[in-house]
Amino acid sequence: MESKEKNYSLHSGERQVGASLSEIRYDHLVRYELASTLIEGAAITSGLAYDVFCGNGYGVYFLSQELSGLHVVGIDGSEAAISMANANYRRENNLFAYRLYPFTLPKKVSNVVTCFESLEHVEDDRSLLRQVLESLNDRGVAFVSVPNEEIHSLKKNPHEFHFRHYFHSQFMDMVPTNFEVTHWYGQNVYEFTADGICTFRLLEKEQMVPMPNEQGQVNIYVIRRKESSTKLSNILSRVKALLR
Repeated sequence: MESKEKNYSLHSGERQVGASLSEIRYDHLVRYELASTLIEGAAITSGLAYDVFCGNGYGVYFLSQELSGLHVVGIDGSEAAISMANANYRRENNLFAYRLYPFTLPKKVSNVVTCFESLEHVEDDRSLLRQVLESLNDRGVAFVSVPNEEIHSLKKNPHEFHFRHYFHSQFMDMVPTNFEVTHWYGQNVYEFTADGICTFRLLEKEQMVPMPNEQGQVNIYVIRRKESSTKLSNILSRVKALLR
């Protein structure tokens, strides 16, 4: 989104434009359902959350509704999308902000960051990934999804809004050494021909459910700071020592 002209309009063809959750495509919503389930499982019930490149705000609304203890901030580079978010998806515990990337997120303050289908839109994708991860506090968790080059090849399926798609191993290598992928999922969305061409015919809902440890057309990664798990291990070790 930095070095060449981009279409930020609401109806560019790259955004969900539904004014209610019932109008949002299921493959988009189910990523936030997965995030909500894992956030609850991690006992993160309060604090600050960001949805980076939030579009028209449906994901912010979903998270702020399901996890009412969180304060969720949605950021997007489309003024029209942010206007729609404010008109349709506002709650007491969420906020929307218009920001063009590059922008800076505050470091080590967030309990949750979601960044779905965004890295491929940014020329300096590593910088955006660092921004997302460095904003996490010690117990925070990030959810990042990217299109999978191995199954949804950009070479075979050119896309005017995408700089790249990602092989699974390529994305894993992009994660900074002080962070780790704790879970990952594959998600399928469209029917493809035998030679890897997207037909843009949507799959049935049950076929869009993210699958753990199995590559899909889109891969979803759950990422935390390494020191978080290290601190927990150290605490448990001290407790065990005291009980001996």
